[in-house]
Amino acid sequence: MRLRASLKLPKEHGAWAMLYVPFAVGAVAARSLRASVLLLALSVSFVFIARESLLQWMRARSRGQTQDGARALLLLYLALAAVSGAPLILGYRLFWLVPFGIATIALLLFNARQAVRREDRTITGEMLAILGLTLTAPAAYYVGRGAWESKAVILWAVCILYFASSVFYLKLRVYAVNPRKQRARLFAWRTCAAYHLLLAAGLVGFVFFKGSLSLLAMAAFLPVLLRTFKYLARPTNQLNLKRIGLLEMSYALVFLVFISLTFRGA
Repeated sequence: MRLRASLKLPKEHGAWAMLYVPFAVGAVAARSLRASVLLLALSVSFVFIARESLLQWMRARSRGQTQDGARALLLLYLALAAVSGAPLILGYRLFWLVPFGIATIALLLFNARQAVRREDRTITGEMLAILGLTLTAPAAYYVGRGAWESKAVILWAVCILYFASSVFYLKLRVYAVNPRKQRARLFAWRTCAAYHLLLAAGLVGFVFFKGSLSLLAMAAFLPVLLRTFKYLARPTNQLNLKRIGLLEMSYALVFLVFISLTFRGA
């Protein structure tokens, strides 16, 4: 705990999953574990780790305080990210990583600004965070293949759709235990139900009618669909965030296995 605090490592376990599960999906779909993919893993890891230092530095500035330690770590992590990522552009000539990097930094700064204003826990804020974290899927696929392909965008979209499920589901679970937020709970129930009904219908359409996805894709999403529809049908006011977090991690591993098999064979 002290080491994590001194290194200012991110505390959100779900965010780690949103970073590395899409990365693994992209790498497996590209059928590559070459040195360039490992360099990308290092670079995106250091950028992600830098977020906590950035938050502490920005919060201190907003209060008129100094946070030299956080700023020093921020610069160190960004420098390590640049050192890890530079060979990909200068040596491997993977120039599409430049817009990936610009988009990632922009979303990182915007998310940090929202966090300082305590607006990062809104649906919009969390969806923007998912957009940034799941960029690792197309980036890993691009680096693994060594060339840009449209499948990279499909991988990104699939990962966004999967992790967005947890946003709507967790919002509903949190509002359900607060009796003073009846209107918010009703809105969360409706948006959660609508999202997962559309998600299920879309998957059925792409698997059985268009044939764009295999049954393995259905299996990848099945745990989160079942947990959501079960709760919508039989809601409970009990909330165990640790248990929910562990279950979400296990669902993410199921998603990783089956969606990787889906696109590896495509």
